[in-house]
Amino acid sequence: MKVNQFLLSGITGVALSVFVLTGCHKDSTTTPTNNPSTTQNDITSAEDESNASSAMNDSKTISDAGMSGNQGKYGQTRSVQAIYSSNCTVTWSSKDTGIGGTDTMYVNFGSTPVECNDYRWRQGEIIVYWKQATGTLIQSYFDSSSVITMTFKNYAVGSLKSNMIGIAGTRVWTNTGTNALLEENWSFAANLTLTYSNAQTATWNSTRTNTLVQIGGIYYYMITGSASGTDRSNVGYSLNITSPLYVTATPWWLGGCAWIESGVLTVNVTGATYPISVNFGTVGSCDANAVATINGYNYPFIMY
Repeated sequence: MKVNQFLLSGITGVALSVFVLTGCHKDSTTTPTNNPSTTQNDITSAEDESNASSAMNDSKTISDAGMSGNQGKYGQTRSVQAIYSSNCTVTWSSKDTGIGGTDTMYVNFGSTPVECNDYRWRQGEIIVYWKQATGTLIQSYFDSSSVITMTFKNYAVGSLKSNMIGIAGTRVWTNTGTNALLEENWSFAANLTLTYSNAQTATWNSTRTNTLVQIGGIYYYMITGSASGTDRSNVGYSLNITSPLYVTATPWWLGGCAWIESGVLTVNVTGATYPISVNFGTVGSCDANAVATINGYNYPFIMY
C-alpha cells in the first residue's frame, strides 16, 4: 500500500470511538426534539463509555504527537510540546524489556494539572511501548503483527480542572494484516478504570477492529466492535457498533476531523427498558453534532 507522507505522519491518530456526551448527565432533564414533555432517561452508562473512548482517542493522539516529534526521527519535527503544552516532557528509552523488543516513550504532563492548547486539562504520564522495527516506528505500524501497548501512571484528563477523570489500565493496538480488498486492519483491545473527582469509579472493556479505507480521496478508519463495563452507579452495560464508525486517519493537529463523522452504536443498560442509540451523521460532514435516541425520542448533543 502506498500512503503519502501527510497520511503517514498522522495515520495513527485515530479517534477510536465516542466522545463525551456534554450537557447530558444522570439527573438532567434535557428535552428531546420530538417530545418536549418527555424527561431524558438515565444515560450514565453511555456517558461513562463515551468518557473511556474519548480518553483512548485522546491518549492515542498524544502518543502519535510524541512519536512524530522525536527530533524528526519518525517522520515529523513538530513536537508534542508545540501541539499540546510547553509543560509536557517526552523521553525515550530502548532499555525497557517489560513488553519485549520495544522503544518506550514517556509523555509526562507533570504532577499538577496543566491546561493544554486544546483546552483540556491533563496531569500524569502516558507510557507507550512501540515495537522495535528495522525502519522507522511509523513503518513498523504497517508491519503485520506489530504491537503498540499503552499504560498510564497517575494520569488524568478533563475539560475542567475541577472535574478531571483519572485513567488507569492498558490499551493494545495490533496490526492484523490486510483483508481481501488489501485494506490494512488493526485490532484494538482496552481494559480501563475511570476514577471521577467524587471518587466514583467505572470500568470499560472494549475490542474493536479498525480498517483503513479511502473515501473521496480521504483516508478513514472504519471501526467495528463492542464494549462492556460497569458505570459509576455500579450498573452494567454493553455496547455494539451497529453501523461502522468513520474517523479520518489524519489527527486534528494535522488537519483531520476532530470528531466521528458517521456511524451508529447501541448501548444496552442492565435493567433499562430501552437501549440508547447514538447516530453521528454522514461521512464527509465534519462537525461535533450527534443524536442520541431513546424509545423513539431524539436527544441532540455536542461531542466533546
